Amino acid sequence: MDTLLWYAIAELLLSIHISFSNLLVLWVYVRSKHVRTVTNTYIFSLALTDFLAGALGIPLTVVSVMTRKPRTFYGCLFVHLILCILCTISTFHMLAIAIDKYVTICCRDRIFSSRRKRAIFLLTTSWILGLLVAILPLFNVFGFAETQSLFIENGEMCHFTMVVDYRYLVYVIFFSTILAPTAIIVLLYSSIYSRIRTEEKQVKCLLRQSERERRMAGRRKLIRILLILVVSYGICWYPLYIINTIDYFWPEFSINSLTLWTVIMSHMSCALNPLIYAYGMPGFKKALRAFFNIQTDNNTCANYSCYMSFRSTANQKQRSISVRGMPYETSLAAIRKISAPTPTMLDRHRSRRRQTVDHIDL
Repeated sequence: MDTLLWYAIAELLLSIHISFSNLLVLWVYVRSKHVRTVTNTYIFSLALTDFLAGALGIPLTVVSVMTRKPRTFYGCLFVHLILCILCTISTFHMLAIAIDKYVTICCRDRIFSSRRKRAIFLLTTSWILGLLVAILPLFNVFGFAETQSLFIENGEMCHFTMVVDYRYLVYVIFFSTILAPTAIIVLLYSSIYSRIRTEEKQVKCLLRQSERERRMAGRRKLIRILLILVVSYGICWYPLYIINTIDYFWPEFSINSLTLWTVIMSHMSCALNPLIYAYGMPGFKKALRAFFNIQTDNNTCANYSCYMSFRSTANQKQRSISVRGMPYETSLAAIRKISAPTPTMLDRHRSRRRQTVDHIDL
């Protein structure tokens, strides 16, 4: 079977998975109020970027690769820049998350009065900068649209390498928006890890071991998950841009026969992210479990048998329950009234829950 056909099949299957899984993450965030923490706001925006890549960017690119359309230079350039735009925005999201964690844990924010306002600013900046950087070729900035003559010489056939300048791919996308942010992210997370270790030593003599572990476990877990997110992003995207760099600087050592497969590998990043959210980020795992339980509980025989067992047990207890000679219904009402939670109990529960959420969402 033709390589392009295998590429198209793999990309379309990946597109379906990316669209569905990230749409599920977006749905959980919108429907579950307890998930809408500041940290998960970044995850929501990143999932939106991945969803657009799966639902819009990948299908349009596959159609263009298979049909070699559109036959206009700027139309072809725009189609192939969609994924560049979303890739750049995703990278800036990773950087925004690292900056937010660094400011929260390592220093005091003197500019924004709350983390939510800082999150809105960082996310808005990520989208705007990613969009501006990625559309530079459309306005021929630094001569990145000079490939138009090559496009015409090629019979106006839409090829990615014919319309996107390698200087743009290497110097702007790889060096400026992937390598540089990655170095900053590693530096910030190293500082965060060092600060957490220092705090563990400081509170070692002040708190009991259980309390100390409770305070530090949330931070360590969250930083570990975010690092997995960054590492998986690098593993998926670096091979493609390393090949582009080799093609630009050392064309005699070109290995562009692997380009299509590294393209597929780069898009796997969008598919891995929801799995990382589902199993690691605060609230998402619980919300997803609740979602799937709702879908299965209504149709399982096990739950029906448990329900029947509960009813039979209740009928047996009904004969023996009495409170000072009162009928069963009156006794049950009295028990419910006695055991009903008071407003004070509810307030204490809500207060403890808010403290737990605030502790986890660092």
